[in-house]
Amino acid sequence: MPSLIQPDSAFLVLIQAGEQKGFYPLSNDVVTSIGRSPENTIPLHDDRCSRNHASIFYENGEWCIEDKGSRNGTAVDDRVIHSMRSRLYPGCRLQIGHSVLLFGCGDPLQADTNVDAENPNAIESDTATSLRGSGTGVFGVSGEDLPRPSEEEHHSTVIHTSGISSFVTKVTQEREKSVKPRTTRNGFGSQELCQLAFSLGRAEEIEQVAKIVLEGLLEATGASAAGLWLFPYSQSSSSTHQASDIRLVASVTVNDSVYQPISGPLVSTVIERCEAVLATEQIKSGDQKVNSPRLPVTRGQFSEGGSLNNTLAAPIRNQNQILGLIHLYSATENTLELGDLDYSLAVADTVAVALNHVHRQKELADNLNKVQSENSTLREMLKIETEIIGISPPMKLIGHMISRAAEGKATLLIRGESGSGKELVARAVHLASNRRTKPLVCLNCAAISESLLASELFGHEKGSFTGATERKIGKFEAANGGTLFLDEIGEMSQALQAKFLRVLEGHPFERVGGNTPITVDARVIAATNRDLEREVADGRFRHDLFFRLRVLEIIVPPLRKRHEDIPILANYFLDKFSKETGRKYEGFTSEAMDTLLNYAWPGNIRELKNVVERAVVLSTGPYIQQDDLLLTNLNTTSGSSIQQYDISPASISVFDPISLEEIEKHHITKTLEYFQWNKSLVAKNLGIERTTLDRKIKRYGIDKTE
Repeated sequence: MPSLIQPDSAFLVLIQAGEQKGFYPLSNDVVTSIGRSPENTIPLHDDRCSRNHASIFYENGEWCIEDKGSRNGTAVDDRVIHSMRSRLYPGCRLQIGHSVLLFGCGDPLQADTNVDAENPNAIESDTATSLRGSGTGVFGVSGEDLPRPSEEEHHSTVIHTSGISSFVTKVTQEREKSVKPRTTRNGFGSQELCQLAFSLGRAEEIEQVAKIVLEGLLEATGASAAGLWLFPYSQSSSSTHQASDIRLVASVTVNDSVYQPISGPLVSTVIERCEAVLATEQIKSGDQKVNSPRLPVTRGQFSEGGSLNNTLAAPIRNQNQILGLIHLYSATENTLELGDLDYSLAVADTVAVALNHVHRQKELADNLNKVQSENSTLREMLKIETEIIGISPPMKLIGHMISRAAEGKATLLIRGESGSGKELVARAVHLASNRRTKPLVCLNCAAISESLLASELFGHEKGSFTGATERKIGKFEAANGGTLFLDEIGEMSQALQAKFLRVLEGHPFERVGGNTPITVDARVIAATNRDLEREVADGRFRHDLFFRLRVLEIIVPPLRKRHEDIPILANYFLDKFSKETGRKYEGFTSEAMDTLLNYAWPGNIRELKNVVERAVVLSTGPYIQQDDLLLTNLNTTSGSSIQQYDISPASISVFDPISLEEIEKHHITKTLEYFQWNKSLVAKNLGIERTTLDRKIKRYGIDKTE
């Protein structure tokens, strides 16, 4: 019977498909679990292996294996055990599914595993009790910017790999008593890892993350150098990287030595396996190759036959993506251990969270700056292009209606007196809609003759009429995808109204003199200062076009009905023209402001703008005086034809007492005559409901013959 095995010298060699796939040192204070679940110490990707297949542990001076009730059992030297334990001895052969595990003890570097090509899972009998490492490299192609040692220069052997750190693995009740917390060679464990995570959580830059991690790992593992390597950042979680894409972000060393980059083959191995790797790298000295800066060692660490350089690489994993890796190596007799591998892998997973936090913070900052810039730009656009200013209730209602009208693509009719700002409302609707990136095309129907208006709207072909020297697209085509604003729509002739209506209904049109159908996607906003109801009643405007235009309607109130906005508008224009002329004004005198407030403003905002501009040019003092304001005696649009009653005492020479009912009856009668008995407009002008107007007409006995 063999003597007791030293607990710190045992190891397992994993053989799959005739090739050595892994080397796993065993620790007497840790239960080594084997199974298909990735949480196991030795995960096996084998469909014949159970999730928690077996465990290996050190007990009473012996190494034992216990089957955990697996489906297919565990073979120990061709003897299958189910839910049993068996003692292990050097050269013992374990088979789990299609995988073979060879148990050995002693120095793994003096071992070799001879595999029968015809029977890959069989081991030659003369080497069954003396396992020796293969010494063959297991790494792939190196990166473009990484060292590329040849086979004569560089040999690497994997000692151990780990996909999950014990710091983040749940311990079952069965293993809780036998598993001791794994620490680094310098005694760093869960407490230090927690402190490191808190420090990383406060890092705001990648440079801060690198400094915290690398200095912390050197202190924890006693390594000679550490480096943080990252792939180019990508927001896509499905992006893949090659070894040549990785770049060194930061590195630290002890004793001011020069950091030697990670080898390309090791990067490829970490990427392919997505696991942390602890490896020994055999550096063959000879001639000038000894001092090659490409090799991951520092000068003076070679013996005549070569030097062992313990190297550790842990992937920084974010879900299914590898962000980079952490590289450690020791160029002294202080070798890296399994505890260092376990701790470094946990640190790498923590770094992934910190990097995501840093990238997310930068994305949020960039998005915030972009949104603030866009918001500022839109505010400037609204201020410059629309100049919609006001705090009065009517203007607040206009703002609400603009936001609602901007949501769809329905035709909008804007009504109001001349100079009240109908075009500014149309611009605001366009800028608030999803068509704001497309053109806003404006056309004043009253400024173009009837013969040319069709050409302006629909375009014309070359030679279609005298002066048509080339083909021209119309406003409808120019506004394709955007908005077409037609001011003074009431000036359009009836012949053109019919063609315009067909386009509004979605029918294609043809250019003047052409025969090619053209279909466009343009939202139409029309404006008028005319009483379209009266125009329809008089037969000057098509009733079907009126109803088609009036899907949505915004009525812009005249300036005299929004006195709260007069001081704001006056000061806005004063500031604007002061900047343009280079003159500084403190504001308006109280007498000047009272004059502005008491004026009826028949020209509305346009007139106010012109009055302030003239005052800025002609005024000489720091304040705009009353005498600087040039006002007119014109009546307002709505009051020009309606009798105005002056009931001031100075205007009454002979007092003739009459009742209020007679005054009201007379006023309603005159208003009905003025609006040709259009009761809707009369009620609107009088400021009462239509039903109230009907009651008063009936009460006073007013009829058209009166």
